Amino acid sequence: MTQEAHPQPAPKLLAVIIDRAAGKRLEGILHEKRAYFHYMFHAMGTASSEVLKMFGLSGTEKTVCVCIEQSVKVKSIMTAVVERMEMTRPGNGIAFTIPISGVSGSISNSFSKELRDLKERWLERMDMEAEITKHEARYELVAAVVNQGYSENVMEAAHAAGARGGTIIHARRSGIEDAVKFLGISLQAEKEIVAIVIPKDQKTALMRAISNACGMKTDAHGIVISLPVESCAGIGTDFEDEE
Repeated sequence: MTQEAHPQPAPKLLAVIIDRAAGKRLEGILHEKRAYFHYMFHAMGTASSEVLKMFGLSGTEKTVCVCIEQSVKVKSIMTAVVERMEMTRPGNGIAFTIPISGVSGSISNSFSKELRDLKERWLERMDMEAEITKHEARYELVAAVVNQGYSENVMEAAHAAGARGGTIIHARRSGIEDAVKFLGISLQAEKEIVAIVIPKDQKTALMRAISNACGMKTDAHGIVISLPVESCAGIGTDFEDEE
């Protein structure tokens, strides 16, 4: 009788936000760790000049990197990024991981043949880990999607609710022709996504403050969502790994 193989650890999403000038160093670490599924794009920091000065940040131009890898490899990559980019010191960026509950077949196939053969069990494990993290997470990623030009309004509300800063990503809404007709609300195509990592116990107040200031009933026409963060570094605490 052959023993049924256990699926390998499910993949995680690793996000790193750093000053744009440090992008090449991050690329070097990812290349060394053979992190093939990663994507880097430009963004802007939202911290005030006083906060930037206090934390020693060189400017507001940021690079956001999103990496998808198996959990064991993600842990190794994050440890290397935190140590070699000195993220335990304020001002050198932030890094955090988020469990994912699904991934395309082309990515899972590249990890190993075992994952192809045991795909259903693997997906069940991803769902289970995501559910566990939702209840045990100590931090949350709050994302507000608003009309272009309203990110400052989001951050004014966020600062009042205790957030120190965030990251702005420019985006464009698709299907805008149909969206304009929704409930008679005119929705512009150009959007800004404001991403903020915050302790879990501050999430509700932060989301409420942003919704009140920039929700769908305002000119910002914003929506606010949150995702549980599994482990994080660079937001004023030591590197915390939630295993």
